[in-house]
Amino acid sequence: MSTGLLTHVDLSGSMGALQIGSIIAVYIFGIVTLQAHIYYTTFPGDSWKYKTLVAAVWLLELTHTVGISYEVYRATIVLYGRPDLLTSFPVLGSMTGVGGAITLLVQTYFSLRLYKVLPKPWCHIGLACITVSTMRFFASIYLSVRAAQATSLATYRHDQAWLISALLTSGAVVDIVIAATMLQYLMKKREKGLQRMATVVDRLIAYTIRSGLLTSISAAVMLICFQAMPNNLVWLAMYSFLAKLYSNSLLSALNARQTLRDEITNSMPSVDRFTRSKGGLRRDGSVDPARFYNASQVISIEMKTTTETIQDDVKAGPSYQLDADQKI
Repeated sequence: MSTGLLTHVDLSGSMGALQIGSIIAVYIFGIVTLQAHIYYTTFPGDSWKYKTLVAAVWLLELTHTVGISYEVYRATIVLYGRPDLLTSFPVLGSMTGVGGAITLLVQTYFSLRLYKVLPKPWCHIGLACITVSTMRFFASIYLSVRAAQATSLATYRHDQAWLISALLTSGAVVDIVIAATMLQYLMKKREKGLQRMATVVDRLIAYTIRSGLLTSISAAVMLICFQAMPNNLVWLAMYSFLAKLYSNSLLSALNARQTLRDEITNSMPSVDRFTRSKGGLRRDGSVDPARFYNASQVISIEMKTTTETIQDDVKAGPSYQLDADQKI
């Protein structure tokens, strides 16, 4: 009776990491779905552009999640007991283009806010971010095709290492530029505004940091793993849920508008009494600017929502405008 030689294959750094990444991806997709549901139920009167954007992001995330889940199923079930065949992941590689599309939509949304709120020539920072993000998207399509055709992940990684590093670096840089520029703008508005508006501006600053910090840090960590650990799939596992962080940043920014409205109402309760007594509310609950916008000093804090003009003093005094349909 021959004993033979048993070869132990350690898959903890490859399939183990990829499986953990897929679990995190599915979990975050559940959060994305919940955020999308909250958006449609909370803001039924939003523009069709925002509704279409949310629907497009959710459908792309669904496709991305299905692709990742299938790749894990293929590796753990279809190819069970055949670690020698785990040399390529064509379906997961093809999802690179889907992730690039999600990143493009989200970064374009935040970049357009910069373009609309910043004065010239600083508004062109937003256009520059859109340009870089668009180039990044086309590069992700190229990588997606090459990954689907690759017969070996090691060869693909070696041949496309510079482009993968460029994509991760550019994505993190765009996130940092958007967040830093918006923070600078909000800090200037806070210094010029009255004390009672400081809470609202602080909340906007927190949302800005939250939307850009997590995605940029994740992209940077993924780049470090890609460069420092070439013999495992930890970087690929992180990629499987990186795009979902972008989706959550977009949806959380859209859903945060209701919290901001509550902050304004709590900090300026006299506004609610004034608007109800004068009948100046629209059907969607916002204040009609044509009725109350008559002061010369304005602090414009835009948040991509319906226009709300808040008058500090009915007879004389500054008014505060939240106009996010056109600006932040």
